[in-house]
Amino acid sequence: MAEPGLIPLAQAPGEGELGLLQEVRARGFPVVETWAAVLWEEFARLNNLPERLMGLFRGVFGVRIDEERLLLAAEEAGRLVRESYLLPERAEAFLETLKGRGPFLVRPPGKEGFLLAATPQEALFALKRLWAEAFRVEAILERRPALLPEALPLLVQRAGGAAEDPFLSLDLSRALGKAVVAYAWEGRVVRVG
Repeated sequence: MAEPGLIPLAQAPGEGELGLLQEVRARGFPVVETWAAVLWEEFARLNNLPERLMGLFRGVFGVRIDEERLLLAAEEAGRLVRESYLLPERAEAFLETLKGRGPFLVRPPGKEGFLLAATPQEALFALKRLWAEAFRVEAILERRPALLPEALPLLVQRAGGAAEDPFLSLDLSRALGKAVVAYAWEGRVVRVG
């Protein structure tokens, strides 16, 4: 796998929606400038997050769930993630890659929802907010018994929003040989689901 960081779409691991976006581009459809942010594992390791997070949730899951402790642990886990830091050189490389571009959508691949960021700095903060979202009570209960989320890349895309495009959806469905829904910004594909 490539060194952790911000990887252009063409070089990103071609799984799930990333692979679909690569295929869409290979078939000649315009895709917004897209990068895969593969920084979670390094971020978690450098901030000792697995051990610290496990400590927060110790005693929450037993014969029954201690709901009060779960709420407190989830709140503290989100704060812990938001207040932790990337390596300075990794943050600088991220900002340099996005310099002079914008606005951005920051989102998990294959899922609805995104954060808008006007600047590269805001996009960097959006990564941490999305990582922190993985420690909402609902998200924790959904992936239980695993406490830590999968180390999936987040997408950083040069787009100011995304809206469903029925005509593009039809064209892409024909080209790909399966029914898909396409979301676009200024005529370029942002998301395919």
